[in-house]
Amino acid sequence: MINHEITMMILGSWTKIILLLTTVIAVLQVIHLVLLNHLDSLRLQKAKVLRTETEPSVSPEIEARRIFSLLEDTLRNKHLLDSTGTYRIANVNFGSKQPLFSAPVPDVALVTQCSFEHINKLIRLSKRWQGPISVAVYVDEEDLAEVLQKLALLMTCFPSFKENITVSLVSPLPAKNRASDVPPTIADWKACDVERFESADVGSTNYAIIDNYPNNLLRNVARRACNTEFVFVIDVDMLPSENLRQDFLLFATQRGLLKKNHHLEKTVFVVPAFEAKENVVPPLTKGQLISLVETGELRAFYSQLCSKCQAPTKYDSWLNEPAGAEMATLFDVLWRDPWEPFYISRNNVPLYDERFKQYGFNRISQVCELYVAGYTFSVLNNAFVVHLGFKTSSSFHEDKEADQERNRMIFRQFKAELKLKYIESSRRCH
Repeated sequence: MINHEITMMILGSWTKIILLLTTVIAVLQVIHLVLLNHLDSLRLQKAKVLRTETEPSVSPEIEARRIFSLLEDTLRNKHLLDSTGTYRIANVNFGSKQPLFSAPVPDVALVTQCSFEHINKLIRLSKRWQGPISVAVYVDEEDLAEVLQKLALLMTCFPSFKENITVSLVSPLPAKNRASDVPPTIADWKACDVERFESADVGSTNYAIIDNYPNNLLRNVARRACNTEFVFVIDVDMLPSENLRQDFLLFATQRGLLKKNHHLEKTVFVVPAFEAKENVVPPLTKGQLISLVETGELRAFYSQLCSKCQAPTKYDSWLNEPAGAEMATLFDVLWRDPWEPFYISRNNVPLYDERFKQYGFNRISQVCELYVAGYTFSVLNNAFVVHLGFKTSSSFHEDKEADQERNRMIFRQFKAELKLKYIESSRRCH
């Protein structure tokens, strides 16, 4: 009997040792894989430096054509389909890749979307943000060559564009009778005409030139292309305050928001939004913004079209508070319908519902879900974002009301679905 017990104890010990060794081996394999991936990354960086030092410089035209070929290859051979199988998605990232198994980069990326006519607006946006930007560009099939060429030139002529901006192309599936996805290359390159790039602008709105513009799909595509801990989703015709990214990173570091135990914290940081008259130089600081508000050249975002859509931001209280030495939160706001603030959040917040297209309820539906899911809305003291141009009823396409009514029906269904998705939540979108 004693021998049997001793035998069982020995077997049990050996079993534990075997399990421990198996675990150790598995961990070592993971570490080995991570180290190999890191080594490959270092080799690629070294090769890039050596290539830069030894290769003769090439003309902008040649470099632009090279990038054009890479873009074309990505679009043709490395694209994915959206969940409905309606659109193809091609992600273009010329920057360094994130190592395997690594955590999100402790940074905040600016996330935006646009139709191809508004790509040039990314130039001023990248200059103001000075950090990672992820943009999803919607392009119809017949415009693909022009878009690829414009992107190639931007990446050639503006180094910060190539280094900081991740571009995702979203387009309807090409017609089956087309022999090629992309038309032949356009011959007129006009490489690095910087003044032409920065001055070019199109006054038309996305909704007026594209049927069923998939804004929420574009936002999700751009967010998924980010590898940063935080994201700031805005429209492409907006500009953030100066040093917003750097100030927020300092704020996040001081509050310990970049530590692992904060990853599940349910707080989003509201950035008050304003709109400026045409040709008004966008303010850099809160002091400059307050001066422009006092002269009537700047006002709260959507103040004419839908003042209640931004009213909970408490603009008067925010404006009466002088700029602080450092970024901080001023106050928390309880969400109420139809508030749709712009905010900085972790990239794990709920995605946008892709059923919403064109105008109406596309952003508010996502903010509504944040509220039901238990998120807190904290308004930042110094940060702001400015829309370039006043929002008026005449600035929208003629089918705006029809779009809004169609999306209103989807929003009703969406709110009913939230009750089932967050069955334990007492919050509702009223």
